[in-house]
Amino acid sequence: MNFSLPKDVLDFKDMVREFAIEHVRPSAEERDLSEKWDTDIWKKMGEMGLLGLSHPVEYGGQGADCLTTTVATEAFAEGSSDGGLTLAWGAHTIIGTMPIVLCGTEEQKKKYLPKLSSGEWVAGLGLTEPGSGSDAAGSMETRAVKKGDRYVLNGAKMFITNGPIGDVFVVMAVTDKKKGPMGISVFIVEKNFKGFSAGKKMKKLGMRTSTTSELIFEDMEVPEENMLSKENSGFARVGRATLEWERTVLVASALGSMQSMLDSGIKYAKNREQFGEPIIRFQAIQEKIARTRYKLDAARLLLYKNAVMKDQGKPAPIESSLAKLYATEAVVEASYDMGQIHGGYSYIHEYPIERAFRDSRLGTLGAGTSEVMRSIIAANL
Repeated sequence: MNFSLPKDVLDFKDMVREFAIEHVRPSAEERDLSEKWDTDIWKKMGEMGLLGLSHPVEYGGQGADCLTTTVATEAFAEGSSDGGLTLAWGAHTIIGTMPIVLCGTEEQKKKYLPKLSSGEWVAGLGLTEPGSGSDAAGSMETRAVKKGDRYVLNGAKMFITNGPIGDVFVVMAVTDKKKGPMGISVFIVEKNFKGFSAGKKMKKLGMRTSTTSELIFEDMEVPEENMLSKENSGFARVGRATLEWERTVLVASALGSMQSMLDSGIKYAKNREQFGEPIIRFQAIQEKIARTRYKLDAARLLLYKNAVMKDQGKPAPIESSLAKLYATEAVVEASYDMGQIHGGYSYIHEYPIERAFRDSRLGTLGAGTSEVMRSIIAANL
């Protein structure tokens, strides 16, 4: 029971935070307002090794374990105050590329990982559909039919992070309808495949510095060698392995956001005077600060524990659901409490707390809603 992070992990955490403060935070407000995707920042992230952080060294990655990747995500979110770019990074590095790392053949890894690790190619995951979200496997409508040495895909995916800018997508499709969730296969899809198209960029409440769209497949042909794992084993193997990483690493952005909001709330409360004294002396304000701090510590312990379990090769269906549920609901509550401290300024765009309030909402919806997390926890018990 060692509750201290290794020194090299702490040093790397500081490095990532400083990188985000210097290169990302200064333009976060403007990019959020204009919903701008910044390729220059993305290139700098690639040069630092962030875009291939959890990918094997032999394929151009950094070989970082799940705990280090989780801590780095937390630090980036804290330093950048940019939930959208943190999300795009996670969608690329974790759910868009880790399926290839975890389940890909040697040929697939050699072909895709070097360019994905460098950031030359941008990745994403195609799972959710217009008519299926929480029941992603049972209600999936995208079909893949084998024809010779290829599979022909028809259907659409919805709410895909990096959709408009992505080069490579890991896409799930039904190959045997009779088998239900056990009849789903996974394919590596390139944007230049005939029959592939991305819908227009979606206007969103938050996470505006990331791009989101629909993916459309119209008689799209995918070479059979682009199948990940075996036919009909996609959701059971690829999906579950990736989702536990997603519910650990991507969720760590909530920790960084909470830390940033807490620091900002304390600073504001010390400087803001009402009734002749700083508002931090008021019990109502102190209660909000204390509540955010204990939720931050609890969420951090849950996520770090889950990351260590992944590094130990242990399945963590309950742990990943617990951590995801608690952390994402805690950051929503923290954004409200810290917003109350900022008062009317929390409603003004130039204050980061306004952006954090909008960005926090996605956490309870993406990667499985809070309701689904509770269902998974109960089912495993």
